[in-house]
Amino acid sequence: MSSKSRYTLIIDSLSSVTRSRDIKYESERFGKVLCVERDARARCALVEFQSSRDAQRAWEKLDGLRLDGCRWKVDWAVRKDFDFFGWKWTEGPSRSPSRSPSRPVEMTY
Repeated sequence: MSSKSRYTLIIDSLSSVTRSRDIKYESERFGKVLCVERDARARCALVEFQSSRDAQRAWEKLDGLRLDGCRWKVDWAVRKDFDFFGWKWTEGPSRSPSRSPSRPVEMTY
């Protein structure tokens, strides 16, 4: 079983019209969001929170949210999600908030 993040959620099943700022707005209702990175092709996003408590609340409340005609599927990010977005896996005893996104935050058409 792979390790899960304590601070970062993966949101799947996003609408093609849902923007990063919409995801951030919905997520910030549950705590401070450090970063939102959306992949338009895969229709998913990583959302990093400042605290694990905020991430936990967001996970509980955002899973199943309907926005722009789609029902969000929210789960804890795992290493493969970080790899997909080009982020450095930062979980473990010496967690660092540093990350290195290698993709653009959002593609617009």
